[in-house]
Amino acid sequence: MKGEEPPYSETSGELNLISKVGLTTYTLLLKELTRRDKCVSREELEKIATLDQILKDYVEVPNTLVNKADVLCFKTLVPIALRALEYGVDPYVVAETLDWRDFEELVLHYLSLADYEVIHSLKTFGKRYEIDVVAVNHTTGVGLVIDCKHWSPGYSKKSKLEYVASNHRVKTEYIARECWSLRNKYKTLKKARHFTPVIVTLTEVLKEPRKGCFVVPISAFRDFVINVQYYIDLLSKEVPLIPNPCYTP
Repeated sequence: MKGEEPPYSETSGELNLISKVGLTTYTLLLKELTRRDKCVSREELEKIATLDQILKDYVEVPNTLVNKADVLCFKTLVPIALRALEYGVDPYVVAETLDWRDFEELVLHYLSLADYEVIHSLKTFGKRYEIDVVAVNHTTGVGLVIDCKHWSPGYSKKSKLEYVASNHRVKTEYIARECWSLRNKYKTLKKARHFTPVIVTLTEVLKEPRKGCFVVPISAFRDFVINVQYYIDLLSKEVPLIPNPCYTP
């Protein structure tokens, strides 16, 4: 699961001119969009970047951009944020432009493209857990229990991420145990043969399983969803499947 690498100079190993321009471009663009509630005038945009340069990042996320005569408005800034990270914009600067809705919108979009039925903000009974996204593919029986983690300084530490992963594994196991009581409200749960806990992060802090959970950068999430059975089989020891006792074919 690897994102695209930024363009580097083959001769000096330093960022080439394109990368330097890209860093400046996306830093200014993110600041402008943040200042104007995710909208930018065409006049201001042309001072910063070309329209084609921006639109190409939104080809795979349709219906997230409102293209009016003189203004562009974005429902999610994640594609722009990912491009900014590739060009070397400080992750802390990028994180300030995003909120949890940006993450979840892109996660939900990729899941829908892969024919998953999605439960958004599942709430358990008894112990009051809330799960960002539970996605079930009715054809394969794969059930993904997803925690979307916005970047913060603490998550740059592996120990903190391991703590989060351990808790998320516990929550996923609880959903499996309580499936019979949950399935009346969340009917799609019964179509999951098993559950797999996944944590989605903004940056590539860690791209390997931790404490029985997949840890997937948002830049690699689409590949993960498309090839999820491959990753489940490959890393079955690191991320054991959690059987669903209320599975109904």
